[in-house]
Amino acid sequence: MRTTPPRAPTSFGAVVPCEAMSVSRRMESTNGGSIHALCARHLSLDRGRLTPVKRIERVRLYPSQRQQAALRFMLDVTRELYNAALQERRDAYRLRGVKVSAKMQEAELTALRKPIHRLDTRLTAVYRECEDAVLHRLDLAMQAFFRRCKRGEVPGFPRFKARDRWHQITFPHGDRALKFDAAQQRVTIPGVGTLRLRKGRAVPEYGRAWLVERNARWYACFECERAVQPLPATRAILGIDRGVHVLAATSDGVLIANLAVGEKRRAAITRLQRDLAAASLYVGTGRGRRCVNKRDPKRIAAVKRLARAKEREANARRDYAHKVARDIVNNADVIGLEALRLRNMTRSAKGTAEQPGRNVAAKAGLNRVILDAGFGLLHQLIAEKAEEAARRVVLVDPRFSSQECSRCGTIARESRRRRRFRCVACGFTCHADVNAALVIRGRAQLALTSELIPAEDAGGRARCAA
Repeated sequence: MRTTPPRAPTSFGAVVPCEAMSVSRRMESTNGGSIHALCARHLSLDRGRLTPVKRIERVRLYPSQRQQAALRFMLDVTRELYNAALQERRDAYRLRGVKVSAKMQEAELTALRKPIHRLDTRLTAVYRECEDAVLHRLDLAMQAFFRRCKRGEVPGFPRFKARDRWHQITFPHGDRALKFDAAQQRVTIPGVGTLRLRKGRAVPEYGRAWLVERNARWYACFECERAVQPLPATRAILGIDRGVHVLAATSDGVLIANLAVGEKRRAAITRLQRDLAAASLYVGTGRGRRCVNKRDPKRIAAVKRLARAKEREANARRDYAHKVARDIVNNADVIGLEALRLRNMTRSAKGTAEQPGRNVAAKAGLNRVILDAGFGLLHQLIAEKAEEAARRVVLVDPRFSSQECSRCGTIARESRRRRRFRCVACGFTCHADVNAALVIRGRAQLALTSELIPAEDAGGRARCAA
């Protein structure tokens, strides 16, 4: 048994202000934990400086057969433009040692669209900003490749895009290209026409926009800004412990059940996977094994059925996570969460041929259950809803949270027996997940009390400079 008093968290106890959450959900690693990349930017809520938050509004489109053909035409042209621009960069550097930049390719695109140099009339049939977005996307991929090379990471050179791997049309200035009618029941797309859309909540002013094809369905996404609407203060600090048996346990003693969507739909998914395997014809073995009837109508139908089933599963998981996150944010001013590193938690245990892993099947099952629970999705939605409601999220050190006693601070492995917790030092008894949530709440409170007041922080920097 090891007894350790509660200690102040270091980088894990960073208080994440709700305004600092990024819609891109970028994370950075710090001392073995994860905190939001913008968590250091504090805003004073009492002074009323609440910046708008960025959100992506997605609406379902209902194009006609002719409009679907036009959208598919735009996808084909932009994909071929991407592949041609990538081929140009590869050949120019390999054959002549010349580095082709995005500006050079944009100038070439301008010349190719002119009537005097028009070799392919399809380029002029597509909205110009969509083609500029393709060249920008390629430039970002090349920059990421060279950045990984400098850092000594696995580079991953940009690949040519097949038709099955290209499903997006981007409008950098979507407010200029895509136009709604007065009732927002139809949207006009350049080169396609006016499309019907599913009626939902109103889309506010937007900037960038893009069209996405997913499982033969079309969606329009708009990058918007929404004003922060603070909820009434509850003066409550809530600790949340996430698990697989119970999705979330709160420090108030509430146990939120795990929906386990994947396990409930596992039999149906397995049946559809068998149908796909029966409709597929493979040749070769090992890494050289490949399917030779990808264009078979029966196989295409089987692929669509499986994709739709996986999409319904993901939709059910996200819907449940939205409801759970809304209840949590409504009931607390400060929310404490563990800074879990899910990528490490769900890492495969297979190992290599020389050093094979142990308990591979058990670890694979645990990884499947963790991913099915949606820990990361719940964290993301709590952060987004807290940002809109002017709440605060605190990420704390997750180490020994399930073995520490929330009453006396004793850390002992023997205190936890499955789902019950009984401290070997003080005898405190509680549900194991609720005790962990109490520990998380205590660490979040400690992080709040150790936070520097802005005036004191400025004075300390001035003394250090002197």
